Amino acid sequence: MNSLLKNPKNYRWIILAVCFFTITFTNGLTLGGLVVFDRELLDYLSEVTGEEVLRQELKLKDAITLWSTAVFAFIAGIIIDRVGVRALMMSGLLMLSATFYFYAKSDSLLDMYIIHIFQGMVLSMSGMVINVVLISKWFNDNRGLAIGVLLAGTSVGNGVFPQINTYLLTISDGDWRQVMMWLALIPLAYIPVLFAFIKESPEDVAIKEEDAGNDFKSSSIESGLTLQQTLVTPNFWFLSVMAFCTFYSILAMIGHVFLMLDGEGYSPQVSATGVSIIFIGGFIGKVISGKLAEMIGRKIVLVGGVAMMLLGSLLIVSAIFYKNPLLIWIGLTLYGTGWGGLYTLIQLLVADLFGLIAIGKIMGVINIIDTIGGGLGPIITAVIYDSTQNYLMPFLVISALLAVALISSSMLRIDDEAIEQSR
Repeated sequence: MNSLLKNPKNYRWIILAVCFFTITFTNGLTLGGLVVFDRELLDYLSEVTGEEVLRQELKLKDAITLWSTAVFAFIAGIIIDRVGVRALMMSGLLMLSATFYFYAKSDSLLDMYIIHIFQGMVLSMSGMVINVVLISKWFNDNRGLAIGVLLAGTSVGNGVFPQINTYLLTISDGDWRQVMMWLALIPLAYIPVLFAFIKESPEDVAIKEEDAGNDFKSSSIESGLTLQQTLVTPNFWFLSVMAFCTFYSILAMIGHVFLMLDGEGYSPQVSATGVSIIFIGGFIGKVISGKLAEMIGRKIVLVGGVAMMLLGSLLIVSAIFYKNPLLIWIGLTLYGTGWGGLYTLIQLLVADLFGLIAIGKIMGVINIIDTIGGGLGPIITAVIYDSTQNYLMPFLVISALLAVALISSSMLRIDDEAIEQSR
């Protein structure tokens, strides 16, 4: 056990496990887990205000979360070196607990909007970007596998928490405030784990230099492009356009599939299963895509993921048009699996194409771009639905954006041999 804790080649797997559960809680609680409260919140807010609250008004809170993440993620990428990863992640979990406590006390849409600003801060402090940065520093070889496993945590959280929260709503007789109070305890309980196990870099683990092997060369951490150099490369913009379109699409689908199925007459548990299917597929895609990319090539896996997502979207559109429920479930499975694969590749390619020297800043900029798209997805989908009272048109918009993403991903220039030789 002592050798495990003192050898970074072994300790990095502990880092990966801790980060996996961190991202499971942060993403599962703030994104997928919250959508099952939408019906209760719509009914409550309509009762309080005395008039019907539109879906676009409610779903604005989802957009606020992502736009807040976009603003604060870049800041977090800059301050990581000053305050350290562990302090930032612990602060994020403490804030996450506080947001659920105040959610239970909220009485208006404005209250919820403010809470979602802070949930966006949570995602920037202890969510995807900071965990990917940490894992990229700890893993030189097997980075694709490690990032895939890490990001599978987002699918686990977003797939499991809709079911957990639906169950908690059931046993609490629909008392969403009580459920929010229960959920506030989860991040609090995990803070000591971060304090005990998170290390900033391999150099923080006691080991003789000759035992470190070739996996932790300082040159690998200090090499790469600056932010300014990255911004003028075509690859950066192809990657960013693809990220914008796919984040719009996945967040729009996640934010509305529960309400879509609910409107078709499915029970709350079945409707929540629709959300879970996306993330179960995402889990599979994330776990296998990183290693698969290192075996058969990054571009093949990336383009394949976008194509699978587009196919899933077209099947869902067909299901809505032809009233065929089977196509919905097949489409959601393909949609989630394709998303999981390309999501992992986006994070992996940032490190592979641009290096580690400015990875926090570069990921922060890409995060601004993709979360703007992700924030627009749920609200524009809601606006179109409120205008048409049907999900056919908003999902056609999703399909069109995925076609743009497919073109953009196919234009990326990725030299797998050069990437492997640089490690």
